[in-house]
Amino acid sequence: MADEFSEPVKRVLATRVGNVCSNPGCRALTSGPQENPAKALNIGVAAHITAASAGGPRYDPRLVPEERSSPSNGIWLCQNCAKLVDNDPSRFTVDLLEKWKAAAESEARKRIGKTAIANASSSLELKLYDRVRIAPIIPRQAEQAEWSVIQDSEESFLFQKSDSGAQIEIPASFIEKVHRFSGMTPALVQLAGRLQWNSVNQRWQLMPEKPESGPRGQHGFSKYVDFEYPLNMNYAGGFAWCREDRLAQCLSRGRYVFYDADGNYLRVGGRDIDQILVSDRP
Repeated sequence: MADEFSEPVKRVLATRVGNVCSNPGCRALTSGPQENPAKALNIGVAAHITAASAGGPRYDPRLVPEERSSPSNGIWLCQNCAKLVDNDPSRFTVDLLEKWKAAAESEARKRIGKTAIANASSSLELKLYDRVRIAPIIPRQAEQAEWSVIQDSEESFLFQKSDSGAQIEIPASFIEKVHRFSGMTPALVQLAGRLQWNSVNQRWQLMPEKPESGPRGQHGFSKYVDFEYPLNMNYAGGFAWCREDRLAQCLSRGRYVFYDADGNYLRVGGRDIDQILVSDRP
């Protein structure tokens, strides 16, 4: 039997974050009016941080039923994000969801009693055609690339990469700060997570986790696979496995670290050192 949340617990989870999705890359409003003036609609979900029953995502057998169905084990998300976190529990860990929840509640607490800003993006001091750099980005060398603001809506910005024309829409809530510099230097847009290259689909995507600073976070996040993984996944392109201690040499010869659809680069464990998958295209 699943330890589901009661209606009072669901209401507490929703109101503690101001009825917005707790995913920092989303922050969608989850409630509003229906056409019928006597009714309201809701697209929010009281999701379990650790599963309501055995076999579910992030299930913790140490919890008793009362803990499993309590507000402390819940996080308020929109329907899309609730499905996302449960379909990929290895990426959306208990620790990450608890950080999301704490940040969303902190933001809601700061908004209480404050006058609403008509355009949330205005406080970020970004305007159309601004030249910017974005950080953090994986791969790191892309942090030197220049982007332009080509669209500014009330809740998000559309950026276009100057050298390739690639575009990415970034919610205003996903931008931590905009640093401006003197002269013609582009502004620096600091993200709450990261902008990640997806080698499989050849596009940029937003990810909630920030990479470590320094050499340890140079290539972002990795996962272990076997040597047959690219073949089994039918990935296109020319691939090679490169010893991690020789990765810089591989990249200097026109190879690129390959990033899977989940934003992780691929490694195979070795007796002395791991090997990293590189490709002949970004």
